[in-house]
Amino acid sequence: MAADARRWGALALMLTLVVAPAFAEVPESKALKFQVQRDGSDIGTHTLRFEEKGEELHVHVNIELEVRIAFVPVYTYSHRNHEVWRDGRLVSLSSETDDDGTTYRVEAEATEEGLQVESSEEGSFTAPADILTTSYWNPEAMEREQLLDTQYGRIVDLEIEERGRESLETLEGSVQATRYSVSGDLDMDIWYDVDGQWSGLEFQARGEPVRYLRAPVDSASAPNS
Repeated sequence: MAADARRWGALALMLTLVVAPAFAEVPESKALKFQVQRDGSDIGTHTLRFEEKGEELHVHVNIELEVRIAFVPVYTYSHRNHEVWRDGRLVSLSSETDDDGTTYRVEAEATEEGLQVESSEEGSFTAPADILTTSYWNPEAMEREQLLDTQYGRIVDLEIEERGRESLETLEGSVQATRYSVSGDLDMDIWYDVDGQWSGLEFQARGEPVRYLRAPVDSASAPNS
């Protein structure tokens, strides 16, 4: 059970990156939304909201998942993350995750020495000042060998291979997107469209494919006016 929970918990590793203003443009809708499917069945949503406040970019990540077998919940996952970026670097991060009853917390703050991380799972350490996080909307992440995992509060090592452009089905229609295969501490495929917007994600959990379908942004996903 612990191994299964950890595998599902890896969802958070595959579920969370934030942008720095110098790297990519904020979506016009100020939000991204994905319908999450397991073996073709809907199990929840993953949304990101973006707020520009002066020189700062605030990114709010919200993930809600529930896996059912014969209408009975067998796994639940909830993740909240608030990141603040300034001049292309992470200023602060605060996340809380409920992984099927197990809680994880991560706090991070920029200092002169680097990014000071406090993690309920990994303890205290200093990460590189320019590190990105595991939220994936920023295509710059596909050029990095390390990211900060926002669930467990640890640095993950990655190997990334660009697979080329292909047609990707989303709930907003078919788009042309570049596919990247990620291995190392994470194992997944991720897509970015021609505008550099995160457009899809796929990985295996408990032997079943989990897929992210980009969906239209509704009023619940968009930031408050």
